[in-house]
Amino acid sequence: MTLEDRLIRLDGPANFRDLGGYPTSDGRSVRAKRIFRSDSLSFMTDQDVGRVMNTLGIQTVVDLRAGHEVDRFSHGPLEEHGVNFRHMPIVDETRGPIEPPKGADTRPLALDEIYLMMLERFGDRFAGVLRVIADPSNHPMVFHCAAGKDRTGLVAALVLGLLGVDDDLIAADYALTEERMPVLLLRHRNRAALQDGAIEVEGQSFTAGVESMSSLLVAIAERFGNIEGYVRQFGIDGDVLSSLRDALIE
Repeated sequence: MTLEDRLIRLDGPANFRDLGGYPTSDGRSVRAKRIFRSDSLSFMTDQDVGRVMNTLGIQTVVDLRAGHEVDRFSHGPLEEHGVNFRHMPIVDETRGPIEPPKGADTRPLALDEIYLMMLERFGDRFAGVLRVIADPSNHPMVFHCAAGKDRTGLVAALVLGLLGVDDDLIAADYALTEERMPVLLLRHRNRAALQDGAIEVEGQSFTAGVESMSSLLVAIAERFGNIEGYVRQFGIDGDVLSSLRDALIE
């Protein structure tokens, strides 16, 4: 499936995509139209709301943004239409300077290294999001952050890895965001010009290359054995994994 096959074209969000359709290691595939990833839902139009609710049937939104982001830009109009909102913030360490431990190498961290640090520091938060995703009563659902790249990209990688999707496909899915960044940034800059000058997506790396996710997956394998080994360290047990796979593999 190409980006065009996955992309849900909306006027507000620019990076709203279906995670379904990827082949799994046991010869099956990830269910389509059950779980979606996106950038911010704060600026959805009425037409966007109608499509997301009536065509996609979204039941649950997991907002990965920090509290100050939600305070400034809101959850968006879906909250007013009875959709189940779960605010489950994951700190985005791509947005500012990271204080290295004393005596550590002070060189700038590569994006994959920042991602690994986020996974290690906030494993409990990632595990909490996975539990929500694993519950079929929450489906269809969408999880998102601001650009739908870093926090969202990590959650998507964990989900696809636990479902048995090949690492190359996980990295390719992550990299699809790079194709959407120009229109995403344009939309955010245009909104800022029309409002109070506040822009939601800024101050972070705008790249989403295959190599960043590929390197991260190698690091996860080296440190934890695989993605399942990582999530089990943070309390994701066999019941949650079975529920996730039963709900999202066909």
